[in-house]
Amino acid sequence: MSKELCDAIDQVEEYITFDSTSQKYNFNDGILNSYCTNQNCESDDLKLGSAFMALLDNFKGIEDEKLEDDKIYQYAVLWLSYKIKQNPKIEFIRTTIDDILKKNEWYNELNIPVDDKKNTIRFHYIYLINLYNFLKGICNTINKRKDSSTSSECLESAKKCSDLYRACIMHFPWREICNPYCSVLTNLKKDYDKLKAKYNLSELNLPEGLSDCNEECSKKASIRPNSLPGSSLIPTNINNGNKLPYIAVPLVLIPIILGISYKYLTHVGEKS
Repeated sequence: MSKELCDAIDQVEEYITFDSTSQKYNFNDGILNSYCTNQNCESDDLKLGSAFMALLDNFKGIEDEKLEDDKIYQYAVLWLSYKIKQNPKIEFIRTTIDDILKKNEWYNELNIPVDDKKNTIRFHYIYLINLYNFLKGICNTINKRKDSSTSSECLESAKKCSDLYRACIMHFPWREICNPYCSVLTNLKKDYDKLKAKYNLSELNLPEGLSDCNEECSKKASIRPNSLPGSSLIPTNINNGNKLPYIAVPLVLIPIILGISYKYLTHVGEKS
């Protein structure tokens, strides 16, 4: 990861801001209108899509990142998810990112195939924000190294990266989205490791019992479908002995109910 990539994220943050009073996104630089039809981004969705495309274009222009198309797309999505969540009126579900991006004409011109792995970077916000925090932690470490006259601040920032990486592993997603999640996390870790090797920073250590994302994915794959860790499976076989009490209860109640009904009708008949 380069400082230019981190600077591009900081720049787009200045270009588009969320106003908590009006509950709307505002452009602080008209250049973002260039990514909207007729250079007019009327809605919040169009503004977000425009900012995403501007960021992606900036990423593509960075010499060090040119050969890593999937990675820069992932990082742009992480930023977008963070920006979307600033607006409490937007319900963040799995399709939210696509619903926003597909309203942008320039995004549709990318012609990303349906089965392209870029489309798999769509999961719950809690996982996206953990990854984005790790991304920002790496950027902060880069900036500390470039801007600080001493290395102590950089080393301290690197230690925080270890905590952020640990959070990404500890809050691991379910099996269906494990691989795309791991793809993003692996790219982030590789970027940190390059920084570590260059500046002799600390390792990204994990507590005992936790492994890297590939091993954690393997663990998820071994869990039986439709089961949750620590929960028992509900028997699906109607002949299973565990279900007999549930079947027997209504059968026992039937004669009791019929008996009560018979006594009631007999009593009413005698009074008549």
